[in-house]
Amino acid sequence: MFGYDIDPSDIRPRDIVKAEEQLDRFQALLAAREEQLTEIVGTGEGDSGHVRATVASDGRVIEVTLDPRAVKGGSEALSEQILLAVHRAQQNAQRQADGLLHETLQEALPGTSIDLTAIYQQARSLLD
Repeated sequence: MFGYDIDPSDIRPRDIVKAEEQLDRFQALLAAREEQLTEIVGTGEGDSGHVRATVASDGRVIEVTLDPRAVKGGSEALSEQILLAVHRAQQNAQRQADGLLHETLQEALPGTSIDLTAIYQQARSLLD
């Protein structure tokens, strides 16, 4: 299933046992990393560098910092820079969370020649 090929027409009890063991290991690693995931903080800034944002791993905005020069472009430009900074911070946090999930998959399935990216994408879709 994950770390080795299974012939769907010839699934044996040992194949099921091995798949269950891999799943158990993956779930245990995810549980162990849950705290790390909650500690992820993403940062981003607007193009001008005068607006900075910090977000939690769930995308929640923690802080937005404005340099006094940020308001010189007017309210519309300021709002665009705030949105851009928040978006970049959220992307940064997502990249960190994705990296943690990818590490967890590699640890759960050591020495396999499988496509971790495909498994990662499936796992990611389950978490979303």
